[in-house]
Amino acid sequence: MTTQGRHGSAAGTEELRQEVDRARQELGETVEALAAKADVKAMAREKAEYARDMARDRAQLVRRAATSPQARTRAVQGGAAVATAGAVAALTVWMRRRRTPQARLRRRLRNAPVQVRVRRTQRAPIRMRRTGRGPLGR
Repeated sequence: MTTQGRHGSAAGTEELRQEVDRARQELGETVEALAAKADVKAMAREKAEYARDMARDRAQLVRRAATSPQARTRAVQGGAAVATAGAVAALTVWMRRRRTPQARLRRRLRNAPVQVRVRRTQRAPIRMRRTGRGPLGR
């Protein structure tokens, strides 16, 4: 065994106290960190605040981009393109319906002297009517 002098043991005790204080400080910080991780409400608030800030920043960027002259020009061009595409689609549908055999027959029969309508119901399944047009009309 070694014996230390009075001065040596006092210095060792002081070092031990400082080490214990450091360990307590680290343990307190660890406990605070664990408590913060376990606090779900606080985490949710932080995430919501972060999402709000991000949305605000994005909205500001979009506002700036939308009010620029280039964006207005692109919007006008896009609107013209959409209107043109809609007109072409409507014209295509109209032309295709006009060419169907039923449409051609309906157009020819519309000017016939006698119109015949066939219904799928039991009551009056066939109905004829004079139109007054054509060679038999008056």
